[in-house]
Amino acid sequence: MTIAAPRLYRLLAVLFCWLSTQGPALSADPLARAALQSQGTLYAGQQILVDVDVLVPNYFLQSPQFPAIDIPGAIVTLDDGRALNLNETIDGTPYSGIRRTYIIVPQAAGDFTLPPVPITFGYAAVPPQATRGEVTFPPLRFTVRSAPGTAGDSPGIVAAKVSVSQELDQDPAQLKAGDTMVRTVTVRAEGLRAMMIPEPDFTAPQGVRLYRQDPSLSEETDRNGQSIAGLRKDVASYLFQDAGNYVLPAVTVSWFDPASAKTQSATAPAVSVTVSAAAALSPALAPPAPEPQRDAFDWLHLALIGGIVLLTASSLWVAANGLSRLEAWWQERRSRERQSEPAFFRQVEQACKSGRDDAIARAIDAWSRKAGAMPLELWLGRFADAETKQVYQAWQRTRYASQQASQPLGAGLLLPGLKKAREAWLMQETEAPGRKPALLPLNPTMP
Repeated sequence: MTIAAPRLYRLLAVLFCWLSTQGPALSADPLARAALQSQGTLYAGQQILVDVDVLVPNYFLQSPQFPAIDIPGAIVTLDDGRALNLNETIDGTPYSGIRRTYIIVPQAAGDFTLPPVPITFGYAAVPPQATRGEVTFPPLRFTVRSAPGTAGDSPGIVAAKVSVSQELDQDPAQLKAGDTMVRTVTVRAEGLRAMMIPEPDFTAPQGVRLYRQDPSLSEETDRNGQSIAGLRKDVASYLFQDAGNYVLPAVTVSWFDPASAKTQSATAPAVSVTVSAAAALSPALAPPAPEPQRDAFDWLHLALIGGIVLLTASSLWVAANGLSRLEAWWQERRSRERQSEPAFFRQVEQACKSGRDDAIARAIDAWSRKAGAMPLELWLGRFADAETKQVYQAWQRTRYASQQASQPLGAGLLLPGLKKAREAWLMQETEAPGRKPALLPLNPTMP
C-alpha cells in the first residue's frame, strides 16, 4: 500500500510539529532559584529575607521538603508563613513552583553564601507517574556591612521601626509607703524577630526596690502567617518603702534603620511618683477591767496554775526528745530540695544571667543529667521550637569554634526558649507520670 506524496508530506509536517511542542516538556528538568527579598545595603543584625523557589515541569505530587540550613556567623530560620504557589512558562514549558522564605540574621559584617543543601520532592515528569526529584540551593551570595554606631561584636538593633510603650497598674501620685507599682514596657520592632530584641535597661532610684519578671516574646503576623514585627514585653515591680518623691528613669531603645541609614531611638517616658506616709494604726482597745480579788485559797485558780506547769513540763520533755528528729527531718528535706530538678534549673537561670559561657555550659549539663534530658539535642528536638534549636546550635558552634567570639549570640536568647521546652516536658510528665522516659537509652541492649 502506498501513500501519495502530498499526503505523506502533510503527515510528516504534523508529526514534526507535535514533536517540537513535546520535546521541551519531555527534556525539561526541575530547577531551584533564590533571590534576596531584602533590598539595598544589608547590615549585621538586620533580618534578611531570602526567597527560595522550587519549580518542576507539569505539577508536584509531593511537596518540597525545605530543610534547615546552617550559615556560619548567622542565625537562620524558615519563615512560619504559608508557602506561595507559582505557575510559570519557561522556554515554552509550563512549570509549577513553591516558594518559601528563609530569615537570615548575620551577627557580623562579611560575605555570606547559601550552602548547597538538597531539597527533595515528588513530581509528575510523565503524568500520571510519580518521579522523585532533587535540587540544591543556588549559590546565592550577599555582603553585609556593620551598622554605624555598633560597638564590638554586638550587631545592635537593626529594624525598620521600633516603638516603646508602657503601662502602670495604678496612679503614681496616689501611693503610700509600702505600696508596689507594676510597670509594663512593650518594645515593638518591625522587621525583627522578638527573640532578637535585647533586654531594655530598667533602673530604680535609691530607696526603691526593683523586681523583674521573665519577658514575654511574641510575633505580630499578617494574614498569611508571615512575621511583621516582634513584640517583647517586660514587667517590673517597684516597691516604695518610704514616703517621698521619686522618678523612675525613662526606658530608651536605640536602633539603626537600614532604609534611611540613620540611628534613631524610642523612649518610654520617665514616671514621677509621689509616696505619702502610711496611715496611722487605729488606737488599741482599752484593757479590760481588773477581775475582783480572789480569796487566798482559791482552789480553782491553784488547779489552773498546776495544769499550766504540767503542760509546760510535758512540752519541754517532748521538745527535748523530738528536737533531734525534727532537725534530721529538716536537713533531709533541704538536701532533697538542693538535689531536685527545679533547683538544678534555677542554677541554669543564674548562669545565663551571669553571661559566662563556661558557667552556662556546666549548669545546662548538670540539669540535663538530673532531668534525664540526655542527649540534650534529642531532648530539644522533641520539646523545643525551631528558633530555640537554632539558637542552641549557633551557641554550641560559637563555643567550640577555633576562634571563639565574645558572646556573639548572648545566653539571654537561649533561656526563654529553654524555659518553654521545659514547661512542655513537665506538662507531658504530669499528664502521663507512669509512662516510659521520653528519650531512648544511650546504650540499648542488643537482642
